[in-house]
Amino acid sequence: MNPSSRGATLLGLLAILFWSTSVGVTRSTIEFLGPTGAPALLFSLSALLLWPRRRPLRELPRPYLIVGATLFVAYELCFVLALGLARDRGQAIEIGMVNYLWPSLTVLCSALAGRQRLNAPMLGGLALAFAGVIAASSPPEGMSPTRFFLNAADNPLCYGLALAGAIVWALYSTATKHLAQGRNGLWFFMPLSAVAFWIIHLLQASPPPMDWSARVVVQVGLAGAAVTLAYSLWNTGVLHGNIHLLGLAANGTPLLSALFASILLSTPLTGMFWIGAATVALGSLLAALGARRRGGAAA
Repeated sequence: MNPSSRGATLLGLLAILFWSTSVGVTRSTIEFLGPTGAPALLFSLSALLLWPRRRPLRELPRPYLIVGATLFVAYELCFVLALGLARDRGQAIEIGMVNYLWPSLTVLCSALAGRQRLNAPMLGGLALAFAGVIAASSPPEGMSPTRFFLNAADNPLCYGLALAGAIVWALYSTATKHLAQGRNGLWFFMPLSAVAFWIIHLLQASPPPMDWSARVVVQVGLAGAAVTLAYSLWNTGVLHGNIHLLGLAANGTPLLSALFASILLSTPLTGMFWIGAATVALGSLLAALGARRRGGAAA
């Protein structure tokens, strides 16, 4: 690996760390500024930070511009609103685990888009990841599928949005690979997301009040910078670094996300939850290895 590639790979690994803070910082910001006001401000700040890197829209392939923008905004709406609808911090962290079904779902979507036959590791990885989500929602004494489905039935919109977000991000990841032609439309997608959240926020009959303080201002600034850096550094890593190493490292995101969320939200997690988070990560890894084996066979 040459020095430039090594540096890009390190930036990609750093992006994974920033991404892993998303559940914790987003939920904590929502508690002060509301489920629509908080993301509206966060994405507005990210859009401003990305604006100097904008390129003429005509440089973006039209299919990528339309499909990519639609899926990106849809994902952010699903994921962030799911975090905002969680009844408490513990449930918000569980919702984060549902979101991390997207890596194994991306493997399946990519295989279907490439008209490849699904193999046992791909399907087994998805099943294992879903089992991990169930384990993360289980009581400390043992795995309980009933508990997960009762939680989902008690707050169906929250869990439904989280699952929809995982599916949409898998579709986005697959679509951009085929449609972007090496271009990056993040600078355009981010303000669209901000506009979508502002519209929802302002259309509410009585928007939740925003509890401003110096601490909240700092938190919004740090959270907005973290989101911007995560996307930007990841793009650099994918374009110029070791994509295989980054792909393997990204499978550990569920564990890192749970760790950061537990610290940032001051919410201790049970041993059963950690088993579930590790199982989600293992399922993603198994699906990725199955896809690599399928790609090698196809070659």
